Amino acid sequence: MSRPRSGPTVALRLLGADLRTRREAAGVTLEAAAGSLGVDRATVSRLERASTVPKRRTVSALLHLYGTADEEAEGVLRTLEEAKEPGWWHPWHDVLPEYLAGVIDLESAADLIRIYSPGVVPELLQTPGYARALLQLRYPRATGEEVDRLLRLLRERQEHTLRRPVRPVRLWALIEDAVLQRPVGGTAVMTEQRNFLNHYTRHRSSGITVQVIPAAVGEHPLLLSGPVSILRYAHPLLEDRLIAPNLHPGVSPITKDSDAVHTYLVAMDKTAALAPPPATPLPAPF
Repeated sequence: MSRPRSGPTVALRLLGADLRTRREAAGVTLEAAAGSLGVDRATVSRLERASTVPKRRTVSALLHLYGTADEEAEGVLRTLEEAKEPGWWHPWHDVLPEYLAGVIDLESAADLIRIYSPGVVPELLQTPGYARALLQLRYPRATGEEVDRLLRLLRERQEHTLRRPVRPVRLWALIEDAVLQRPVGGTAVMTEQRNFLNHYTRHRSSGITVQVIPAAVGEHPLLLSGPVSILRYAHPLLEDRLIAPNLHPGVSPITKDSDAVHTYLVAMDKTAALAPPPATPLPAPF
């Protein structure tokens, strides 16, 4: 009936959520849907949760069961074929951790990304020189060619997220002042990075907002959280996502738990209120 997930996970989530919505609207239970396919209830549940990529005939049979019009059903089936296609990041699958592949996929469909970055400039806003210095620090044994490949991946990630032609994302980054005072890669690299960020304090229409949290603020709601991102979606079938590596050690850092998302969203709002307005130029280096 299905095979392990291999397509873009956002596309599969939308497909699964759409099938669940159609089933519920038609008044069909999971048990009845499973019975019509000759499978168990858990199999249909996995399909709706995007745990597997269903076969075309499976989706077609369910759409028929739910009374979906032929033309509308064809649109859903086209969505299924798109979901089977590898994401743009597939050429880097051999160096891309599963967790990061999930993050990139979620970023690619987000309408708003809010980031708190306590240690370094967020990856989506890193200049090539700054990113190279951090990659060399993270992978001290990597060859120049390997580092170049990881830099190309980051550049593609930035392009597909920040500069996509359709529905460009809005990014709001909260950065600790210490991040900008730490000369990663040397003075010239850091100057370039600071100038890049300062551009967004002067041009708010870009959709990118940068706020710097001064050290004088002292403790704030995000101080002990580590890096955190919240991804929001305009599509009604996609819930907000929280990415917090320090939330539960040993557990996936990506969650859609509404309580966790709300808690960090409130913390971000309170912290942002403590920082100078987004149009404020970056503080001068020490």
